[in-house]
Amino acid sequence: MASTAPWTTNKPTGLVVLANGTVIEGRGVGATGSAVGEICFNTALTGYEEILTDPSYTGQIVTFTFPHIGNVGANEEDIEDLHPAARAGAIGAIFRAGITDPSNYRSEGGLDHWLRRRG
Repeated sequence: MASTAPWTTNKPTGLVVLANGTVIEGRGVGATGSAVGEICFNTALTGYEEILTDPSYTGQIVTFTFPHIGNVGANEEDIEDLHPAARAGAIGAIFRAGITDPSNYRSEGGLDHWLRRRG
């Protein structure tokens, strides 16, 4: 069963504002604040930490297309920020639905917690 903890409010807590003026309301998870960048997408089923810390996504907001984001959790081994260029990584992430609870023997915590810690 998917966790609803980060998605408990019915009111929008986040916005995506496009260059043409379109505003998309949603619920924020992870770090708070604002970011301006190019929106791109990724179709991977797993590897969220690697994607968000990949230097090729620096300055971008990554939209994940797979519906079950977070189901494998997060762990320190999969974080790509050992290289200084990866520490910047993506500046934001967009998910269609709430982050699911992790169900993986390698998981050291949930993706929502990792996003908050990363800032």
